[in-house]
Amino acid sequence: MKKNVLIHLAWGLIAVVTFVTGQRLASSSEEEQETSSERSSTTFPTRRAARGEENDENGNPSGRRSRADGRTTNGDLPLTEVATHFKTGNLVERRLAFAEILKRLTPENARELRELVADLPQDSPEFREFHYAWGAVAGQDAVIHGKETPKRDMAAALAGWASKDPTSAMTYFDSLSPAEQNNGALMKWGAAFGLADADPSLAAEFAAIRAEGGDKDAAKMINIASAAILRNDDPEQAARWASDLPGGELQNTAFRHLAGEYAKEDPNQAVAWASDLPAGEGRDHALGTSFHHWANRNVQEAAKAIEALPAPDRDAATYGYATSVVHKDPAIGVEWAANIQDPDKRNRALVDTGRVFYQRDQEAARQWLTESGLPEATVQEITKGK
Repeated sequence: MKKNVLIHLAWGLIAVVTFVTGQRLASSSEEEQETSSERSSTTFPTRRAARGEENDENGNPSGRRSRADGRTTNGDLPLTEVATHFKTGNLVERRLAFAEILKRLTPENARELRELVADLPQDSPEFREFHYAWGAVAGQDAVIHGKETPKRDMAAALAGWASKDPTSAMTYFDSLSPAEQNNGALMKWGAAFGLADADPSLAAEFAAIRAEGGDKDAAKMINIASAAILRNDDPEQAARWASDLPGGELQNTAFRHLAGEYAKEDPNQAVAWASDLPAGEGRDHALGTSFHHWANRNVQEAAKAIEALPAPDRDAATYGYATSVVHKDPAIGVEWAANIQDPDKRNRALVDTGRVFYQRDQEAARQWLTESGLPEATVQEITKGK
């Protein structure tokens, strides 16, 4: 399967959407990561391009930096001049200068360099990424600094800290009160994203702990860990990772997310991946999600593929298929749901598809319900939306 591009951190008013639409930056003193445009982010050059490196006549790095006007400057420009390029340069110059600023960031000069981004919107890529990088090199000092500012920079700094030193970062996070962990500073999301950058398994453990504590966002946090696993572009590793998660909603969510991402690229391969998973709820969710996406892309192809599946896999596949086609043709959707053999799965599928049918065309849906023979309790679930 195609390699998933790296994802930048994002911080915003709505935690999950902002994170999911944001950018990621691993700020190492040696390299800047490639970035992603997948979630409304700004695309940066590759590591060497971001540093403006060129090759000499022998093809070796020359240590010189290219400029938008065709001239080159030495790699050891004074930081004040780099800052000027970031403030006044064109788009390319700003990006190259910002990459250089992050490369030279140290615990000692961080507060001074922060003035370059202090006036930027708190959700801008540069603002988020600077604080992520600061957290990576300075840890708690970067996080604590955020207490003195009105903008949401603490969570970005915590994410950077957790990406480099997850043990220390989580010790600090655990020292916060529940209110501080969950408030508008988005600290729990900083922890989730930073741990995912360090090790997706740590992020999964964090999500499980949050779930045990009653955090309704835990399932979304497991998706953050799943996204980190996907960056490795190793479906077998992803399957092992998800299979090792505690059974239940978090594991099911992980399987759905992984299968959905694979299916976006190649539904057929996604089904093959899901079919190799251990039998159980996770496998069923992966198969259902794969066929849901496949039906979105090609209804006829997906229907033929269901016919070719072993009988034990058809219910899960049909469930995913039915909940997709119902949005295009409600009557066909409920018809497919009625073909599910397992009574409990069939009832759930009929409720899910029946609600869509009822919302789209009440008259036709009522006629279908009259002839369906469904129990009154199920009919009430469909018509009342309970």
